Amino acid sequence: LQVKEESGENAPVLSDDELVSMSVRELNQHLRGLTKEEVIRLKQRRRTLKNRGYAASCRIKRVTQKEELERQRVELQQEVEKLARENSSMKLELDALRSKYEALQTFARTVARGPITPTKVATTSV
Repeated sequence: LQVKEESGENAPVLSDDELVSMSVRELNQHLRGLTKEEVIRLKQRRRTLKNRGYAASCRIKRVTQKEELERQRVELQQEVEKLARENSSMKLELDALRSKYEALQTFARTVARGPITPTKVATTSV
């Protein structure tokens, strides 16, 4: 620990890293013998530094989550586009099968009626 002259008193000066990383027990040992104002000032400085650290980690977490969500969005968008292409292809295939089915039904009806003979023509035209 370094010693710094402050208003005529010896008060150990801690770096920001030391102040943030020390345990509460270590902090309390360090605060023994300091004036009430110095204790309040050091505790406030520690709280400010810790909050700054928490805010930084929240920003990092938020950016990481945003990047992950963006990646998922792109993946889902690609999946939707792929499914839309498959759907379009299947609709074309379905339309072709429907046309083929209707043609077969028409053919089946003509075959079921049988060939048109002159007697059938005479009876049907009356």
